[in-house]
Amino acid sequence: MGLKLFGKIASATIKDSIFCLCLLFLCFNPYASIPDRWKISIIFTSFVLYLMVPRIIRCYLDKTAFDEFDIIKTLEQKDAFVATLFHDLKTPILSQITSLQMLSGGDFGELNNGQKDIVKAILNSCIYMKEMVFTLLATYKYNNGAIKFVYSEFDVVELVYNCINEINGLAMERGIKFSVDIKDMNSHNIYADCIQIKRVIMNLLSNAVNYAYKNTTVKISLVNNKGYFRCYVENAGANIPDEILKLLFQKYSSHSSKSMKAGIGLGLYLSKRIIMAHGGYIKADSEEYERNVFSFYIPSVKLNSIKDKNYGKVTF
Repeated sequence: MGLKLFGKIASATIKDSIFCLCLLFLCFNPYASIPDRWKISIIFTSFVLYLMVPRIIRCYLDKTAFDEFDIIKTLEQKDAFVATLFHDLKTPILSQITSLQMLSGGDFGELNNGQKDIVKAILNSCIYMKEMVFTLLATYKYNNGAIKFVYSEFDVVELVYNCINEINGLAMERGIKFSVDIKDMNSHNIYADCIQIKRVIMNLLSNAVNYAYKNTTVKISLVNNKGYFRCYVENAGANIPDEILKLLFQKYSSHSSKSMKAGIGLGLYLSKRIIMAHGGYIKADSEEYERNVFSFYIPSVKLNSIKDKNYGKVTF
């Protein structure tokens, strides 16, 4: 510590001495005819600049460092707040869902039809609230780079059927059925993050059910060839205007305001982030005869395998 301090003092002294000698040589050089008033002005200005400029720079650097520290501290507080809020919301919601499922299943005694309808409506509201909270948290994590993908090989057809089973309760209430068309599958297995792809499929299916006409069919088409997996979700519902269609995948953009449905406008935004992170593409089409199609494609094998094996281009 003592040597470090001595070194700083010596360095400052040497710099000051060199500065003074250069200034004296400049002003009192016998070969330079400088008026006395100019000499005084040069000396005064030089000393002011020599003393002030380093201090201004140091103050700016200190302020910048303080601002960076303040930003980091604010972000840490924000992360802690979000994590605490999510935990405080998640725990009671999951407890409510479990209790309502037990109540609906007759674990506490048989319910009459009216009671079952009320319990089912409350259960669906709690499930929607849970999905909204999870979507908000996932979007926050994606925007802050806190999500790390875990790639593995899994059966995507089985995943689609699992998603259908999870959302089938909501579909049955609206009289909606599902049909799955496996068109061209070289293999049922794909290489991706199973949890995140499930999130995308669940979002597309729930949107298809929510915005479809009652007593219609949601059609799901699956294709896996040329190193790419493609998924198409089609429903029979009101056409989406072009001005809304262009904005659907933006943050906080939703078709719900036009169709009198609840929505926070993050599901499709999050889905797009997930698909793009997989190296794929997602889009929405609203065609005539009230037919809406949401679709995406992603590489179904490792990207280097696509390059090595020279797969053909995907048609989408």
